[in-house]
Amino acid sequence: MLRLRLLGGFEIERAGRVELTRLPSRAAALLLARLALAPKRQHPREELVELLWPGVELDVGRNRLRQTLSTLRALLETEEAPLFNADRLQVSLLPGALSSDVQDFEASRSPAHYGGELLPGHFDDWVVSERHRLAALADDLPAPSPSPMPQPAPAPALPSFATSLPRYLTRYFAPPGRLEALAAQLPEARLLTLIGPGGVGKTRLAVELAWLQFKQLDWSCGMAALAEVRDEAGLVAALERALMVTRGGGWPAIEAALQDPGGMRLLVLDNAEQALGVVAQGVQRLLAIAPALSLLVTSRHALEVDGEILVDVAPLADSQDTAQALFIDRARAVRADFHASRDNQAALTELIQALEGLPLALELAAARVRSFSPAQMLEQWRGFKPESGAVPSWLTSPTRAPRHASVAGLLDWSLALLGPEPRALLQRLAALPGAFAWADVAALDGTPALMGELTAHSLVQTGGDAEPRYRMLELLRRGVLARVAPAEQRAARAALRAALRDWATALGLQAPITAWAPRRELARALIADAADDGDAAAGLSLALAMRPCWESDGVDRRLVDQLGELLQLAPPSSAGHELRAHLAFTHGDRVLALAEAERALQLAGTDPVARAPALVRRAWVLLAGDNREQGQTRPLEEAVALARRIGDVATEARAWQQLAAIAVSRGQPAQAEALYARAQELWEAVGHSRQAAARLRNRAQCLIELGDIATAVGWITACQRMAEEDGDGVGQLDAAYTLAMAHESRRDWPAALVAARQALRIAHARQHLHARALTLQLFPRPLARLRQPEQSLQLAAFAEQYWQRHLGALGSREARALARVRRLASSQLGSGKARAAWSLGQTLSLSEALALTGA
Repeated sequence: MLRLRLLGGFEIERAGRVELTRLPSRAAALLLARLALAPKRQHPREELVELLWPGVELDVGRNRLRQTLSTLRALLETEEAPLFNADRLQVSLLPGALSSDVQDFEASRSPAHYGGELLPGHFDDWVVSERHRLAALADDLPAPSPSPMPQPAPAPALPSFATSLPRYLTRYFAPPGRLEALAAQLPEARLLTLIGPGGVGKTRLAVELAWLQFKQLDWSCGMAALAEVRDEAGLVAALERALMVTRGGGWPAIEAALQDPGGMRLLVLDNAEQALGVVAQGVQRLLAIAPALSLLVTSRHALEVDGEILVDVAPLADSQDTAQALFIDRARAVRADFHASRDNQAALTELIQALEGLPLALELAAARVRSFSPAQMLEQWRGFKPESGAVPSWLTSPTRAPRHASVAGLLDWSLALLGPEPRALLQRLAALPGAFAWADVAALDGTPALMGELTAHSLVQTGGDAEPRYRMLELLRRGVLARVAPAEQRAARAALRAALRDWATALGLQAPITAWAPRRELARALIADAADDGDAAAGLSLALAMRPCWESDGVDRRLVDQLGELLQLAPPSSAGHELRAHLAFTHGDRVLALAEAERALQLAGTDPVARAPALVRRAWVLLAGDNREQGQTRPLEEAVALARRIGDVATEARAWQQLAAIAVSRGQPAQAEALYARAQELWEAVGHSRQAAARLRNRAQCLIELGDIATAVGWITACQRMAEEDGDGVGQLDAAYTLAMAHESRRDWPAALVAARQALRIAHARQHLHARALTLQLFPRPLARLRQPEQSLQLAAFAEQYWQRHLGALGSREARALARVRRLASSQLGSGKARAAWSLGQTLSLSEALALTGA
């Protein structure tokens, strides 16, 4: 049996041993707690969704609940010890599978079983309500009778010596384990430097760690504030105050105080970046004269002395629970009734994410909740224009020290330490949203020395192993941009577009998808800004150059809309409309795709360079929509002839692919296989291994139709391996889809479902609506054969309706397949229940259908 501790902390025990002290997400912990607090109750799914994600759309919430429950099962259940009982309507614990300290306390009504407040650090309405109920119950219990057993000796009182550590009036919040991990390094590590950008909480972390040592280990601790130190005299004065020795005694008095047997064990040196050289020399001297002393330094720049251990202090972006707890605590200081509720939870979560969990920003924002709601702050953040020269008013404070009073104060403090050249590079880099690569730095005239200066001062963060990735905190990036003239911002982005276009063109069609990944998101951002920058033609050129990335890795709908805007502003481009036709169809907008394909063909005129690919794209949109020929044979033959005349091997290969698709629609798999083989040869001739592998997968599908399943599976497996190595998402999707077909032909229904789920997961993650619609049709037949007729009929109905809604009429082969499945499942279920299941399937949401597939 598992045992859950909820009072005073969170622990999961198995067989008397603590197995987990935290779960991967806030939702997982709260879901388990909710079930444990009412272990005999059947909890409706809708009720759990509302408790865990207040205000979220029901479809989204159901999908989140399914994923959270799956995570808990993977972590906690074993074959011998299942934990949950769940169906489509409700979730509960299996009887006797889990016990909790709350159960013990409520059963015994004994103060000894009350271990503290319920789920500390969680502030959801229902948690707070339960916490108050249990606390009131504990308060009403009689005090325990004195025990006749001898009591242990009282713990020694804390040391009475004075300390120069500051005492904060606010509660400290840190990710679980952060303080403990640092404390474990002491005293072996004698010089720890907490490094990070301004506002990240270095000082508070250092002070809390020092207080921990003071209270738990009786260490004598102190802090020297170095913000105003510029020379050795200033450093000595700060050390005298920290050690509480007579002013004017200088180094002899400091040395005597440190060498006293009861002298300082841990000394915090705060804000060392203002006088690095002086502080570095002082640190070396302190460590030499006091062998028992450990130093905890906070700085935006390393001291770079022997023995220094750097500790990167990151914002709370990856610890949403901690960030929210901090925000709520600070907000309640100005508005006592503030809490995370159904009305503000979504906006609060998004606001914290937008501020990247930077503690200073969270505190500044929380202090203004009397004036602005989280939703209003979020709206102002989204509408903020860097060229306006100001940040939202709720990110400033009139009462804090200047360097912590606003983003401007943070930047002033940091920029004062930079020379003109690194400062100029920082301003150019501020044009880069999100992560960027070294090539982007070079495109903006950056050098290794200048970049090293910026990273050393914690103004640019770095990560990655094979190829470093850089980024600026969004708050700092916006603050820097506010100091840059709009014309200079546009010039920097224009230079980056040109550099990215040239880089993408040089990569060519043959490059693996992994080669595109480092600059993919930057390209997206630069395309999105091109219209506002008056650089539509360059934005369109960049989108076309990045085409292999879009085709293989997927994009969201916004790129389709942005391409439409660029095409209105840029000179007429047949290639641009042809690309938009492809992406629109991928996202399920067949009407737009066909209109764009026709527009591409119209603009191409008689130019063979543009006409050949436009003919192929129009045929692809028509054929992929319903698998009917629609008179495309002759246009495709024209495209082959044009492509051969101009030496466009890629377009010729694409034309043969569409002719092969026509052969498939005619029920001629042998002819289709031969045509796909011709296309494969052409792709191999130009060295495009990814497209060649795709045609091999098409040939495998033909072999399945011809009954040569063993050969087909061998080809598919090889293609799957190549796609994984290449980072080709569409290739992995197509391989899984084809493998599902092979298993279905073998009548291996469980294996067919496994492959279908893999294909659907990839299609959904990459927002590939066309592929999602295709893969949904893989499920009904295996489910019916596995005697799950109700589920089969619901998915068949949904798959048919989903395709018709987005892509038009079903192809004849697909329509016949679904009709056969409907007859089979109806014979198993009975006509009345079958009609009900089909009707229910037509009303399913996408998230409900995905949950039904198990993907």
